[in-house]
Order: sequence, then structure tokens, then C-alpha cells
Amino acid sequence: MAQKEYVRPQGSLISFMSNKVKQYGGINFAQGIPGYEPPQALLQALTDTSTKSVHQYAPGTGNMQLRELLLKKYSSYGFTHEQLLVTQGATEAVSLIVTYLKNIINGSFSAMAFDPVYESYRHVPRIMQIPFIACKSTNFDINAIEKCIVDNNVRILFLNSPGNPLGKVYTKEQMEALRRLCEWHKVYLIIDAVYKELYFDEPAFYPIENLSEFIFYVNSFSKSLSITGWRIGYFFAHESHATGLRDIHDYIGLCVNSPLQEALATYLAQENFGHDYIAALRNQLRSAYYKMSESLVRNHLSVSNANGGYYVWAQLPGGGDGFQFAMELYEKSGVAVIPGEHFSDDSVDFIRLNIARPQAEVDKGIQGIETFFGTSERE
Repeated sequence: MAQKEYVRPQGSLISFMSNKVKQYGGINFAQGIPGYEPPQALLQALTDTSTKSVHQYAPGTGNMQLRELLLKKYSSYGFTHEQLLVTQGATEAVSLIVTYLKNIINGSFSAMAFDPVYESYRHVPRIMQIPFIACKSTNFDINAIEKCIVDNNVRILFLNSPGNPLGKVYTKEQMEALRRLCEWHKVYLIIDAVYKELYFDEPAFYPIENLSEFIFYVNSFSKSLSITGWRIGYFFAHESHATGLRDIHDYIGLCVNSPLQEALATYLAQENFGHDYIAALRNQLRSAYYKMSESLVRNHLSVSNANGGYYVWAQLPGGGDGFQFAMELYEKSGVAVIPGEHFSDDSVDFIRLNIARPQAEVDKGIQGIETFFGTSERE
């Protein structure tokens, strides 16, 4: 029987697939949002904060207590107040940094990330009319990376570790090699560490000691505390960039939600930065990753090795079409996944699954996928 052909939508495939679940129900392995409730102590702090006098503009650089807590957390790196800015999630931090860099880099240049690419790294440069390069370096060939940089006049490099969609954690040696390469070629390295706490084995390494003017370190609380809707992120930069970055932030971002920052600061101070909650979340993600991976391998998909984060990145057997597969899977089993082409033009036979969901939901989704493979007809 011929396979039904589905029409590809305009715009984000993540929005398209996740909206199907919101409209018609099903299991949402599509959008990178946690299926867990935030810590109860954090929700209580939010309730208590609601009656405080914190409902006007927060300081533009961030809630004072939150800033002090962040500087204490990163005290081993010797960061100063000038180097820290609290932003509306990691996305504002990245777009703010790119806006600033576009203003200070002379002449035309390109931005780059490693293929497959998290969507913001591709689209923020597009919006700002900066050419973008997806560098293919699966085995981290530093010579190939350098060639991409030189051949394409790259001045901005995005890197997330643990990554999205691959879940790759870069080694200390790889990160140090990238740091040296970027400093030599005057490339600004934007490190996205939003999955920093959600590693499976060993924590990621970041080359941020004695922070170079060519390195920006971005993080947020969205993933680690299951509060993606709160939009509280932050970044550290070399002091030489502080004035320019704050000037842009003052007129575009202004400040982050004041009551939410206050509640978050209260929780972090009382609960050791959410240590117990994050440790439990890390264990849940590790278990879900291995459980999902084993199921997909049994059904003849190839699963990329991940060392952290929210996702399973898998290749369909026999060079299948990821979009057609995703549509058919949802239509027949009610399980939504993302086609790999959303992240790479060369990944049309891949899918990404978000496994940051409650165990019962992961199990139900796995059952739906296995039923689909057992009953669907193939040409």
C-alpha cells in the first residue's frame, strides 16, 4: 500500500507538531518542555512573594539577591558584578549578545554552529541578516572546524553542551581546543549551558576560568527547575563588553519579571540551588533516555549516543522520511515527535524525541511507538 503523503507546513515544525497534541491530545515528545511540576518549595515561594512589594520594575541587571547567589555559585571563576546580566531566558541572552557583536565587528562575517543545529542558532542570525554556516564535524575534527571558520569568515560560534538535539557533552580537551581556536581567529564563542545540570554521567566542562573577551557563558533556570514559562536566564561576559551589552538590554529587554525573580532567589537560598530536585530530575532523564533508546533500537532505529539533556536523536531505518514518519506516527498512535530536518538539511531521515516527561507518559509513548511499528504497513 502506498504511503500517504503529508504536506509540509510553513514555519516551525516544533510548533506544528506540538500544537497537534494541544488541539487533539496525545503524547508530546515534540516540544522541549518538561512534563514535570516545578519544586513545591519554589511554588510556595511564589505564593509568598505575591503579597510583597515587588510588582514594579526590577533592576535592569537583575534582582540583587539573585545576582549575589549567582556570583556565589560561580565564585571559583572570580566573576564580578560587571560581568553578570540577568535576562528573559537564555534566548534573550543569545539574541542580545549577537545584536551587540554585530555592532562591534567590522565588516561582513558569518555565524556558525555544529550540525544538527538548535533552531535559535540558525534563526537569530537570519533575523539579523548574518550569514549562517552549519559546520559538519561529527567527530570533532579541529582542523575541519578551523577550515569552516576560515573559509566562511566566521566570527560568532554557538555551542551547547549538553546539546540539543544530540545530547552531546564536549570534553575538556575539546572545549579547550575550541577556546584556543576562537581566540586565535578572533571568533566569539557563545556557550549555551542550559542543560548543564542535566548530564547522565560526568558534568560538562566550560572554559570560563579567567574569562576571555571572546567567550560568553549563557545559562538559565528553565530546564533544570522545570520553569520554562518563567523566562529567567543569565550570562557572564568579559568586563570589556559590559557597558555595550547593558545599553542594548536597557532599551530592548529592560528587566526580567520582578516577582518571579524574587521567588526564585528565595527558593535558591533556602534549597541549595535546588540540589535535591535537580538530582532527582537528572536520574529521571537518564532512566527515560535509556528506556526510549532501547525501544527504538529494538525497532531498528539507530540512536545517537547522548550524555545529557532532554532528547533522543534517532535515525530511521532504510533512509526514511522523518516528516512523513512523524505525521504517520501521530495519526496512528497519537505520539508527536520532531522531524530531524528541523535541525539539519542533512537529517531528513532522523527524528528527535523529548523524554523529559513523567515515567508513565514515557512508557505510554513507547507503547504507542512499538504498536505503530508492529501494525503499520510498509511499502
